[in-house]
Amino acid sequence: MNRRNLIALAAAVGVLSPLGVMAQAKYPSQVVKLIAPYAPGGTVDILSRTLSDFLSRDLGQSVIVENRGGAGGTVGADVASKAQPDGYTILFGAVHHAIAQSVYPKLGYDIREMTPIAFLGRVNHAVIVNNALPAKTIAELIPLLKNNPDKYSYATPGAGTMQHLMTEYFMSQTGTKMAHIPYRGSAPAIVDLMAGTTHVMFETMPSALQHIKGGNVRVIAVTSKDRSPQLPDIPTVMQSGAPNYDATSWYGIYAPAKTPQHVVDRLNLAINSAFKDKTFAEKWVSLGADVGGGTPDELKKLTLDEVKRWAEVAKKANIAVQ
Repeated sequence: MNRRNLIALAAAVGVLSPLGVMAQAKYPSQVVKLIAPYAPGGTVDILSRTLSDFLSRDLGQSVIVENRGGAGGTVGADVASKAQPDGYTILFGAVHHAIAQSVYPKLGYDIREMTPIAFLGRVNHAVIVNNALPAKTIAELIPLLKNNPDKYSYATPGAGTMQHLMTEYFMSQTGTKMAHIPYRGSAPAIVDLMAGTTHVMFETMPSALQHIKGGNVRVIAVTSKDRSPQLPDIPTVMQSGAPNYDATSWYGIYAPAKTPQHVVDRLNLAINSAFKDKTFAEKWVSLGADVGGGTPDELKKLTLDEVKRWAEVAKKANIAVQ
């Protein structure tokens, strides 16, 4: 046996030996940073902190949330994509990042090249309006907007986000027109919606619910094809004047490209364990999300499919973020 074969054999034995297994089993041996690519107080922030609490217990190491908002979630995603592929920096990714591939021509990363870890579930959106807005239903909102093009505005957590495309999709289906006011995250957008600076928002359920329940905003519809269990008395957009309308957000955990398989497996196991935990699952659902889990390959397929789907919507609405 030549020297090269001996080295290869020694390397293989090292991986398979107890010492090799122990080396892999050490992950995580330090704090894990979960990048939430939006401002504090929004849906991603709320869900990130809920998940990080469980992962900290399951992994035996602290999982801390770091908010890196800006540019529709792409700033934080860019940071995560360029981190060391060792499992100590991971991304709370979303449909927003699939959308970004087509609306940001100068994007510095590709979500399709990052390492998928696990699907985190889907989240419905609520159509919320300022309490002083005359329209109390979608059926009343449509003629109000048609008769006053661009008089009213809609808020989003950033240009090129799901909320942006979702609202543009609504306007294309209903022949309406509103001015777009982008913010650096959902929390400041909702503050201005409550103040009457803006008028309409297609916001994710977890960040909208607290304001709906507090009476700070009025909810007039939900965006999924079926009614929401959190708001069973509220009709869908589809039921209220846009018969083909159906849109929801989804989330997943990603790591930098070339993250080792044993790290992927450990994180995937921890996330799936979270959704099997009754207490965690009930809290997750109470926040407005449905139960996630599954394999990295399933998240990869979803990512590829959604990049294609929203690219078509962005092209039709002529959405591009410089």
